[in-house]
Amino acid sequence: MNNVVQLEAFESSIKARRLCWYLVPNAPALYPPGFQEQIFTETPPFQRRILLTHRSASEAWKLTDKWDAILLPTTPTDWSLILTILLNQPTPSLVMSTPGTVIPSAFFQKCSQQGAKAPTIVVLQTLGQPLPVTFDAVFFPPAKSIDESLLEATQLALQKLLSSETLRNFSAKDALKDLRGAGATLVVSSIEEVEPSLYWYYASEPTTRGNDLLASVVQTLLTRGI
Repeated sequence: MNNVVQLEAFESSIKARRLCWYLVPNAPALYPPGFQEQIFTETPPFQRRILLTHRSASEAWKLTDKWDAILLPTTPTDWSLILTILLNQPTPSLVMSTPGTVIPSAFFQKCSQQGAKAPTIVVLQTLGQPLPVTFDAVFFPPAKSIDESLLEATQLALQKLLSSETLRNFSAKDALKDLRGAGATLVVSSIEEVEPSLYWYYASEPTTRGNDLLASVVQTLLTRGI
């Protein structure tokens, strides 16, 4: 437990922040493990939930929540219109993008300039893919989902996000082994920090609250790439 005991639990507010949530390849879910606890337990609740997607994205993502709007931007004009819409939404608002949705860096910048009135932006990204911008926090998949084939991608991601000093005495393999038994995993956060730091958070499975049929349909559609 030498790696784990040196990590603190992630407890920062994520409202009005830019977040990346890594997904493991071919592991569909209604929401990533730990997502609901981190995103939806904080008060006040989101007044609007908006999904950004693209033409090649699975239609199943549209079923993951009761979205107030589902938007498919393709041109700079579309992004300008979305920005205008967001800035006129009741706060706080949640904006989630499906994997593969390319969001212009200028969009992130203009949103963050709104301070506490900015929307909370969650970018879903497959582990191993490059990050489009600098995020306030990057959440990793559950430690139990990171097997030997994904360990290198995890280590490379951590090296890009953290300083060499932070990682000098840290073994991702050992830490993930310990976190796996606790049902937790890693998050890199620069919220309230001078530089990005490493924390842990619980990555529990999403609850369907009795809607197991919907969960089954969504997972089937995502698996088939529909």
